[in-house]
Amino acid sequence: MRLTVPAGWWLGGALLVVAALTPLFVFTNTYNRGLLVLIIIYAVAGLSLDYIMGEMGQFSFGHAAFWGFGAYVSAKLALDLGISPWIGFLAAPVAAGLVGLLIGYIALRRTRGLELAIVTLGFGVLAWTVALRWRPVTGGPSGLRQVPPPSLFGWEIRSELAYFYFSLLLLLGIVFLLSRLRTSRFGRGVRSIHENEDLAKSVGVAATKYYVLAFSFACALVGFSGALYAHHFRFVNPNLLGLDYMFIFLIVVLVGGRGTLWGPVLGSAIFVLVSEWLRALQEYRFVIFGVVLLLVVLFMPIGVFPALQNVARRMRGGKDAGGDVTPGGQDPVLEPGGAG
Repeated sequence: MRLTVPAGWWLGGALLVVAALTPLFVFTNTYNRGLLVLIIIYAVAGLSLDYIMGEMGQFSFGHAAFWGFGAYVSAKLALDLGISPWIGFLAAPVAAGLVGLLIGYIALRRTRGLELAIVTLGFGVLAWTVALRWRPVTGGPSGLRQVPPPSLFGWEIRSELAYFYFSLLLLLGIVFLLSRLRTSRFGRGVRSIHENEDLAKSVGVAATKYYVLAFSFACALVGFSGALYAHHFRFVNPNLLGLDYMFIFLIVVLVGGRGTLWGPVLGSAIFVLVSEWLRALQEYRFVIFGVVLLLVVLFMPIGVFPALQNVARRMRGGKDAGGDVTPGGQDPVLEPGGAG
């Protein structure tokens, strides 16, 4: 029997090989290696937002608030209580996931879509205001500094190169987790609600429960990304909870390709590298990316990675066993009573 590897995994593997070799042969100075770390952190955040947009078919306008919340939780545990950053890497997603569970329960019980966007926007504004004004806890506008890096057997993962490979391994684990989740009973249940909620309910899918848990999972994942940011760049401030980062994550998802495992990774690389090339025009960065996003929507609506995936399929003669699991993709609606 001939084993066929999907085009999406070929492209993802190529991205990983390039990423692993880049800090050794191309980005050899500390600053550029820091950009590579930022690419991975944004990629994790983009994957979490893509789970809401691509799998659930919803939109969260306060995703950066959960990102910043995760960063603050891990930083405060390390600075005030002396707790290991490894515990912070666990506490941040748990805390962000629990808040996401509450927000999701409020917004996803009835009308979805616009209601979730409005509720999360309100939460984002509230979280930013609290972080800005609650100086004894958050440090106010100055934020929290000297957040300790993680250490392994007494060796601090402090350098850009070490943190890059550390975060790259974590990214691999997250992509694998998402790939398994999307093909699991739970993942198929979430996708079936997105495709046809009435039909999903008729075969026993508990729509509200599945959507609330899926939203909580996405919030936990972005909270973990925030903790990665805090312990690498070693500071957090209220700006992390602002709309600027929300737009960054949105650009990462839409440019890379919504509903794919590797699209946000490529989208993150495009955003960070192009932003660096446009550093002289920093104040116009979002205007330029707004134009880029408009062009992508008009001429490449599926995103850069799916477009490359289609090219790879054509080069292989169209013989592919299936790509990334996408909304409306390969898995049928669950059998009656199978997901309740």
